[in-house]
Amino acid sequence: MSIRNKIEKSKGKSYTLDLRIHSPASLGYQSIQGIETADALVRLCKVKGIDVIAITDSNSGEYIDRVVSSAKDHPLLVLPGVEIRCRLAECDDVTLACIFPEGAGSTLVESFLERLNIPKKARGRTDHVVSQDLSSIIELVDEFNGVVIPCRMDKTPQRMRVLPILVEEFGFRTFELAYGDTAKFFKKKWPKLKFNLISFSEAKALAQVGSRTAKAKLPKPGIEGIREYAKRESIVLSTQ
Repeated sequence: MSIRNKIEKSKGKSYTLDLRIHSPASLGYQSIQGIETADALVRLCKVKGIDVIAITDSNSGEYIDRVVSSAKDHPLLVLPGVEIRCRLAECDDVTLACIFPEGAGSTLVESFLERLNIPKKARGRTDHVVSQDLSSIIELVDEFNGVVIPCRMDKTPQRMRVLPILVEEFGFRTFELAYGDTAKFFKKKWPKLKFNLISFSEAKALAQVGSRTAKAKLPKPGIEGIREYAKRESIVLSTQ
């Protein structure tokens, strides 16, 4: 099934999304001996009713093409992506899911990582901190026609302290959360703003795929719809 047919089939419908899925390209991934991960992943998504996934390994695009190939005859839409870690203010643990257009693949993601000067030794690792600042990272993702989603910024106090910067200075309105109760923090802190507060599986094993998903009715299918859904506000809010 072509990418175009996959997109048209879902046009105007709600998507079930899991945009944080790891593969054997990430260190610590729990493979099952004798099972081809890419094929099993695609079958599992069908069983769980997932429409769109993103392969977001840590600092690596190595495995994306395998999953795209396995999904070529299935309605599942596979987006290429990657997770990186950067510094913001006093926090050096800002995790970003960078997701790119359907039809791209491992080569595009590896080119993106090269532009960020991420060394080969960091492939698959979560402890590498990108040297570029967040503004430069966002600009580069835009250049690659991608989308940035901050991930699990409610997981630690250090991450929570920079949430106001992400909201008020960078205009993020879509966050992938670790805890459902964090929605109360957003509502209390910014009662007049509308957020998309979602959760994905962050799967590091087949059994974890789809353990958390988000349902979203997108204005357009594929990366175009996700870009619109996760767009940042262009106006910087006053913190006074």
